[in-house]
Order: sequence, then C-alpha cells, then structure tokens
Amino acid sequence: MLQCGHCTCCCYLYYFWSWPELNEKQNICVKISWSEELIFMKVEYYVFSGTGNTLMIAREVGGRLAERGCDVSYRMIGKPEMFKIQGECVVGLAFPIAFFSSYPLVLNFIASLPQGKGRKIFMTATMAGAAMGAEGKFRSMVSDKGYVPVGSEIFQMPGNYNNKTIDAVKNKATITGALTEARSFADSLIDGTSRWNRGVPIIPSLWQWFVRSGRALRFFYGMFPIAIDNDRCIKCMRCLENCPAHAIDKNSESLFIYPDRCQSCQRCVAFCPVKAVIVPGKPAEQYRAMDFEEFIKD
Repeated sequence: MLQCGHCTCCCYLYYFWSWPELNEKQNICVKISWSEELIFMKVEYYVFSGTGNTLMIAREVGGRLAERGCDVSYRMIGKPEMFKIQGECVVGLAFPIAFFSSYPLVLNFIASLPQGKGRKIFMTATMAGAAMGAEGKFRSMVSDKGYVPVGSEIFQMPGNYNNKTIDAVKNKATITGALTEARSFADSLIDGTSRWNRGVPIIPSLWQWFVRSGRALRFFYGMFPIAIDNDRCIKCMRCLENCPAHAIDKNSESLFIYPDRCQSCQRCVAFCPVKAVIVPGKPAEQYRAMDFEEFIKD
C-alpha cells in the first residue's frame, strides 16, 4: 500500500492540514445526534481488507456497536451479492487508505452504492502513513449519493508493505491502541458525538483521479511487482481463490499474476502459507494482522 508522510514536502503539507487554527476554520465537521435511531438499528458494514488490518478494526467497531444494542452484519467488498441495503439501516464503510485515497475496487464500490435516500453512513479506515484530508473526499462521495455522513475515523495500524524487519512489540502496541480507539469511536456513534471531518481534500481528489486512471497502480506495481515463486508454491490455491481483483490465474504448470489487474492490496502476500508470493529482488517480512482462518470466517 502506497503511503506518505516521509518526504519533506508531504510533511509540511501534513502539518499544514492538521494545524489547529486551520482545522477550526476549515475542517468543518458534521455532528448529528443519532443515538436514538442507532440503538437496535440494523447496521450493514461493508469491509475491504488486504492483510487484515481494516477487518480487525471493523470487527472491533461492529462488536462494540452490537454490545450497545445494534444488529451488525458484515459484507466483504469484492464478493458477489454484497449489496444488502434494505429497509431502515445504517451503512458502515471500512477500507484501507492507499495512494492518499483507496484502491480502485473500493472507489468503484462506493460509486456503485444505491442512492442513500437519507440513510446515515459512517466510515472507518486504516493507514500506516498520512491521509492528507481523504475523509473529506469520501464524505463528498457519499453525500452526493444521498447519504447522511455521521462519523469517520482513520486508525493507525502497522505497515503491511516492504517491511525489512517487523517490530512485533511496536506493532502490538499500535494495534492495541487502535482497538481502544475503535471502541471509543463506536461509542461516539451511539452517543451522538461522532463527526465526519471535511478536511481539505485537494491531494486526495487529485490522487483519486490518478488511482481511477490506473496510473497509480501501474507506477506502484512497477516499483513493487508481485510475483509467485512456483518452485516454492504448493498449489493450495489460497491466493487465486481469495484475490479480490481476480488478478491471479493458473495454467497446467503454475500460477501467475496479471499485472494490469493487481491492486497491490497484499492479500496474497500476507496469507500465503509458504511465503511463495513475493516481490522479486526486494525481500521483505510477511505481515498479516490475523491468521487466514480468522480472516475468512463469517
């Protein structure tokens, strides 16, 4: 996942957009009390997750909502027959921040949502870098479709790409903090104190165009081309069967990846049981937030 916050230019931009005085003037937020309507309300939670970071957060948010009286159903973005928006319900979105936006699969899903007709919607996202006002862009997307945005939160989680080494202690602390924040966010939804930041989504708007055009993925895949080591592969078909972009195929002898379909979500890399999905010439530690059995359970 391409993330930023490391170069000098982007650091200045990050602090500029997070400056308190600017936030007070321009980071206008929606703050709607909806606790009376959310308790015992049906929540349809649409989730996209590559390595399990986002799914872990979504389950924590959804679990807390269920504890507070909601009926929560999880729908995995990328699976067929995922649309279940019927009757009175609240819609939740969960996905990673990638390219200061998200993956084309996520953007296309949001664009294909049925008209909201006043339904309330909230967003949870994960990242390891900076979002650069992405919440504001996603807020505009759902508002334009007739949804009422009531809350958003972006959670810092461990990086899932090009890890030369993995600091297990640091990652555990990061995850523990994010899960605590996830429960607090769920409580804020119930209590009516949540908000959805507008931000100043200039960079996310530009990057969303860059992502939709395919240029971002081609550029990123050129730097980190994912491939399958068929000498190591045990042909369990886990990667093929679980690729959300249908970018993995097979012939009589081997498995292979279609570069023009791959969205670099890292799911195949994270969950290969023998570490046969790699970036050639760029060895890295395999990262996943949970075991595969936990990832695929309903």
